[in-house]
Amino acid sequence: MSPSGEDAAHLAPSGDDSATRDLVVGFETHARSGAALVFAADLAGRLRIRLRVVHVVDSTDYPSDPDLAGSDLEARHLRDALAGHRADVERTLADFAGEWSYADETGDALHRIAAIAHDCDALMIVVGGPGTGPGTLLHRWLERSVARELAGHAERPVLVVPGRPPPGDSDSQ
Repeated sequence: MSPSGEDAAHLAPSGDDSATRDLVVGFETHARSGAALVFAADLAGRLRIRLRVVHVVDSTDYPSDPDLAGSDLEARHLRDALAGHRADVERTLADFAGEWSYADETGDALHRIAAIAHDCDALMIVVGGPGTGPGTLLHRWLERSVARELAGHAERPVLVVPGRPPPGDSDSQ
């Protein structure tokens, strides 16, 4: 699948021509990514800068049945999954008054997010933090953390947002 690129239809006028920088946020299906999107939207609104939401297609976007590989059903499942991600972002940003865009990308998440941030001279990159809890221990051991790798290798500042509120934060209860 080729990347769809930026979806200009999702650009909303900010009402302020001073928006010259972007804030890039990586988006995936996990709750911690949703928390990063909400935080990034709030920060972009406060700073009056553009928000660029990037989803890099990965294995979770494909059906888990290996018999579907290369089939029309696999392609339909992928299209549906990507449309679902876009709809999630649209719902989350429904009240965001600033300018924003959404893009589905293919390739290595670390390199795609870093390249997009470089290309648009982003102020920073915002991502959800790595998973926590006993269920994620094996996952963290077997798969890399894009958040950790971006923080260690990106040429831009990287802000890692935890997936859950800090203990005692009653506003998010």
